[in-house]
Amino acid sequence: MQNRKLLSFLTVLFIALVGMRFNVAFLAWVMFVPLLLLVRRTDGLKGWLWVGLLLQAGFLLQVAKIITDPIPPIFAPMFSVPAALGTWLVIWIFEKMRRRIGELPGVFFFAALMSVSEWLTYTTSQMGSWGAMAYTQVDNLALLQSVSLLGITLPAFFIYLSSAFTALFIAHKKLLYLKPAVISLVLYALLYGYGVWRVHRAAEGKHLSVAAITGTMEITPEGFPDQAYLTQHTHTLLSKTGQAIRQGAKLIAWNEGATVIMPEQEPAFVEKLKSISSEGNITLVAAYIVPIDGLKKFENKYLFIHEGKVYDEYYKRHPVSGEGAIKGEKAAKTVNTGDAKVSGAICYDFDFPALGRQLARNGNDLVVLPSSDWQGIDPIHAQMATVRAVEGGYALLRPVRGATSIAVDGYGRVRASMSYFEDNSHIMMASLPMQRVETLYTKTGDVFVYLLMLFLGGVSVMYVRNFFQARFSSNPYSVNSAL
Repeated sequence: MQNRKLLSFLTVLFIALVGMRFNVAFLAWVMFVPLLLLVRRTDGLKGWLWVGLLLQAGFLLQVAKIITDPIPPIFAPMFSVPAALGTWLVIWIFEKMRRRIGELPGVFFFAALMSVSEWLTYTTSQMGSWGAMAYTQVDNLALLQSVSLLGITLPAFFIYLSSAFTALFIAHKKLLYLKPAVISLVLYALLYGYGVWRVHRAAEGKHLSVAAITGTMEITPEGFPDQAYLTQHTHTLLSKTGQAIRQGAKLIAWNEGATVIMPEQEPAFVEKLKSISSEGNITLVAAYIVPIDGLKKFENKYLFIHEGKVYDEYYKRHPVSGEGAIKGEKAAKTVNTGDAKVSGAICYDFDFPALGRQLARNGNDLVVLPSSDWQGIDPIHAQMATVRAVEGGYALLRPVRGATSIAVDGYGRVRASMSYFEDNSHIMMASLPMQRVETLYTKTGDVFVYLLMLFLGGVSVMYVRNFFQARFSSNPYSVNSAL
């Protein structure tokens, strides 16, 4: 009983400590060990309800780490409850399968099932890739290079495999199936070695001087600021844009919703932006909001202006749940500025790997990502966006209100960063290489996920076969009767 209490405690603790803010990265490799040991001795409705409660507690604490002003506490269960329910279902399926198919197939079944469930989450729901296991390793740039091969599912598979093998060894108190474990470790070492080699490569291509400008305007649940404030704030943004031009920036981007422009003011505002772009001979990605019905309905977009001409008007494709932004239906255009092929997205859009991969397939050398975060997801959300850059092999410029702005190259290496909370000019200058790095993932997409699905299908056939064999063998007359 005492051992079960310890495993229950560690299950909650490990889930709470891994992921999101204040992530303990090394624990991710054994995150599910206590849970896998616990479910080995779990049977009946009461036992599985207890497992469900543990998962709810663990994920609630995990998500609670990112709850800071102005995000309300109700946000935590909105995300933790579905995450816990999904994990509970996957663990239940795994344990039922393990008991039937055996230990070694069970190890790989767990890693595959968890990896595929992640993929299903960010391809079929609006939760995006939040909670993906690869993001627990965002400080390990060598490992993250593996996403350039087969996406975030590849490192996730090895992390889940580590928990499964560790639980197996502890459960049997000996190194059972050591050979497959060693082979898996060697494959991981080769993958990591590839990352070490790749991350030390020099970036190719001519550099472009870019700037990220972050405004200090805050939008509260009470509504948008008054017109006098908005007029002054917009003037400040334009002034900072001029300052960045004088500092040599050839491409300038504002943060998401950098200001609010009323519908009747927009034509004159756009003409002003075009004039600044033309006179400065620059590319300007100006992100702003146009209210339609206050916070209930508004346009959250950017204008892509190159040398005085508007080439794209992009609306956010993935508004956050509860956000009143009009959902964008059109993909961002790729614009050849002469220096590079450039496109963009807005904040939460980049939590969906498919969107980032499409930008890579369009041949972009640089992606501009106007964003708006809060302190609770600083800097994890910027690091998640960096993973998209490594997947696609393009440079990324991410100006952000309420967190850390970054500029990274196609290997995910930070070329510049600027904290929103420090006393600075709110103008981040960076020099970024403008030649995209070719990646296998851009071409193959989710082929690794499909291979894992084939494996899961094969194991499921094994499960059905063993199930009927066990059923018939328990009744010596069943087979003869059937014949």
